[in-house]
Amino acid sequence: MKTLIALGLVVLSLLLLVTLRRTGDSPQLMHEGKAAYAETQQISKAGHTRNVTSHAIQVPQQAQPIHAMLLAAIEAESESDQRSEALERVVESVPNADLPAMLDSLALDASPGAAEMSLLLVRRWAESDAPAAAAWISRLPESPRSSAALEQVAIAWANSDLAAAAAWVDALPEGGSKQAASLDIAYEAARTEPVMALELASALLPTRERDDLLVHAVSQWAGTDSTAAVAWSMEVPDAALRQRLVASAAVVLAEQDGAAAVALAVNSLVAGEEQDRAAVSIVQRWVQNSPHAAASWVSRFPDVPSRNAAVQNLLALWTAQDAEAAGKWVRELPSGPFREVGLTAYTQALADRDQASAEVVPAGKM
Repeated sequence: MKTLIALGLVVLSLLLLVTLRRTGDSPQLMHEGKAAYAETQQISKAGHTRNVTSHAIQVPQQAQPIHAMLLAAIEAESESDQRSEALERVVESVPNADLPAMLDSLALDASPGAAEMSLLLVRRWAESDAPAAAAWISRLPESPRSSAALEQVAIAWANSDLAAAAAWVDALPEGGSKQAASLDIAYEAARTEPVMALELASALLPTRERDDLLVHAVSQWAGTDSTAAVAWSMEVPDAALRQRLVASAAVVLAEQDGAAAVALAVNSLVAGEEQDRAAVSIVQRWVQNSPHAAASWVSRFPDVPSRNAAVQNLLALWTAQDAEAAGKWVRELPSGPFREVGLTAYTQALADRDQASAEVVPAGKM
């Protein structure tokens, strides 16, 4: 009963707020709102289910589900920001002890508003008691809505207790929901425990989403231990996936050791699109720390489409750092198509730099 009273007050407050926004803050309206507020409390305590109407506000029948009254108050907000604030207030107003009952009620409502509120409540519950939230979801039939709720639990649980979340998801029945929840937990793990993320991902069915996760986890691992990350990647039996993983590690390695990153890309990647993309990305990272070394490597590129892209990236970044040095390098290139590409890229980089400078100078200050 206390819960009904508390939630009733939230509904009434939201309805009153909406009415005030539409009519203006008049003393008479405030007085009538308080009268309706007091009468709602009396009705809640007595357990009656009748309409109580003031001059300004129609108080919903108590026979109507609490969540429906809350949703009605939220939907009455015309502005999206105000609606979001109202939804946030409602979600925070539900006591932890009443989350299961509220979610049971919402589960019977197929409206988009009910689905949105349900996900927020599940996430809040999982942040304070993930096992209980997971147990509640386990009773739901398989559906897109239950899968979305499961993912909310997975993310929240992984942030509070990664090992427990991993054990929980491992015990879930096979299916799409388990796959999605496992991906969510593994992505959270990749930030601090990339090896665990790789273990979780490796146990999943091979999909594009799983492979993207593996690439992400390897890149995270390479940032702290590139040798181990590369060694693990080289053992992957799928040739195409192995190329993606090694390329990812090489790009990250470029921030620490550009020469080593180049050697890895040249010696371990098959000539083709993956190697070309890696080469361009390596240049982008390498030029930040050692533009001359990066430029020397680019000048030895074979005549492939990615060479032009590498030169353009090199000179765009280098010109922003040191336009004189970049221009000197271009002018000293031997005559030929490569030098022409370099000159064009350098000219464009200068124009972009000058344009950017002009945009930050106030009018009349030139």
